[in-house]
Amino acid sequence: MRNGGGARIRFRLGSAVAAALLLAACGQKAGVGGPDAAPSPASAAPSPVTVTTGATSALQPGPAPVAGGGGGGGDTPAALTTVSGPSARSGRAAAASGSQPSPAGTPATGPAPGPSSGGASRVAGAGAGPATPSTTAPAAGAVAAAGPHDRDGVSDKEIVIGVHAPLTGAAPVPEDSVDKAKDLYWKWLAERGGIYGRNVRIVFRDDQYNPSRAVAVCRELVEQEHAFLLIGVGTDQVVSCARYASQVGVPYLSSGGGEAAVAGLSNYFAISMSFPQQAPLVAQAVKKTGKTKVAVVVINTPNYDDTFTGLIQSARDQGLTVVRADRLGKQASQSEVLAEANNLRTSGAEAVMLMLAPVVFLDLAHSAQGQAYTPLWIGPGLSNGLNLVAEFGCPSIAGARFLSPFPQLDVSDRFDPDYKPAYRKYNNGAEPDDLGFMVWGLSKTLHRFLAATGPDLGRARFMATLESGQEFSSNVFPTVRFGPGHHFGATTVNLLEADCTSRRYRTLATFASSF
Repeated sequence: MRNGGGARIRFRLGSAVAAALLLAACGQKAGVGGPDAAPSPASAAPSPVTVTTGATSALQPGPAPVAGGGGGGGDTPAALTTVSGPSARSGRAAAASGSQPSPAGTPATGPAPGPSSGGASRVAGAGAGPATPSTTAPAAGAVAAAGPHDRDGVSDKEIVIGVHAPLTGAAPVPEDSVDKAKDLYWKWLAERGGIYGRNVRIVFRDDQYNPSRAVAVCRELVEQEHAFLLIGVGTDQVVSCARYASQVGVPYLSSGGGEAAVAGLSNYFAISMSFPQQAPLVAQAVKKTGKTKVAVVVINTPNYDDTFTGLIQSARDQGLTVVRADRLGKQASQSEVLAEANNLRTSGAEAVMLMLAPVVFLDLAHSAQGQAYTPLWIGPGLSNGLNLVAEFGCPSIAGARFLSPFPQLDVSDRFDPDYKPAYRKYNNGAEPDDLGFMVWGLSKTLHRFLAATGPDLGRARFMATLESGQEFSSNVFPTVRFGPGHHFGATTVNLLEADCTSRRYRTLATFASSF
């Protein structure tokens, strides 16, 4: 697939990635915010940091946990490690009593074994059945005054959620790719009583990969479809729509991307770690492999400036030598990619810490292999850790490691045994994929938010619930805890590795807050 396959890669990969609905790493549309410029002083290659190399061992995954029980064997590189740091709040941490009463319309289930030891305890959000958070909604006095549109999108039977993502503009996307994922969790939940008797209805709009168009469709979702809240995809579109949502008082959710452009928006909440938050973990994972010379390559748009500087600083903090730092355009040409591969090779970088769109990353990896250069490719995620990337990237990306907000399908049954049967049931027996698991996990987290808010659902109460300091666990996406002015509430990630024998990603560590 190295030569002559670029157009086919871009078509198929772009289509499938956009269909995932909630990819945060789509980048900026070419031409938006000005052409790709030379890096600013902050983007320039830093002076090398000298490190003293010692006997550092490779990142060795430990024993794989057994569902419902203690650790098992499996000290091979493919074994799964569940890692926790001092500040971790993973989905396996808080065991709640199975005897908690369920709210009306949200049936309780019996205790379900979680991925950690002690199968009798119940992980919030894990196991069969739509477990309801045991915490209660904030007291009435803690809720901001509700506006005239506070309950838009909420009826006795329904909650309307607006979603925008690029289906055109980046690459043509088959409509059934979206349909298989966007309603899956909500169909499954409806058969179990919904949320206080309400079912969720998803209204989807194509934002054409254009921030201006994104604002238009978000306005349509709010003003015409009366969406209760919005969920978005794509860095620039997310920023534009989140700003609009903040102006009109509508809650806005996305997976974590950049921070700077949305950090001051009171209505924005990230349900996974931002790229700057992940940067220290990327550097730690590199150091654990024993590699000392690194390069940093990041998309050249303003929304990725904090990711770029964060990766450089994190590498320095770990005592790594940054031998090259560069920016590439979202739609970098083949000549640009070839030049970058050559520059990386001559720099001597043993590991490349990157945040690039999948099609550019694959072009870069194939070009590097063509020059007999095979560094460790590693970075924050989630898009480059999808199985479709491994399918097209192998063997060039063999051993590549990326962080992800959710574990891969090789261990998904340990964390949510309901996903695969539900996917097959509602998609005519189709084989489950990791894109669907991502949307399932995000939807499950949203379910926790809505259920914790209580039956008296309104926008002000919903956002007050998120800011109340409660923990929300889906056991698929990271546990999150927000607070006033603190809307990046996740602290854990999963570590994936490209296995080119199967041309898929495998899970090395789950819900880790450090490496």
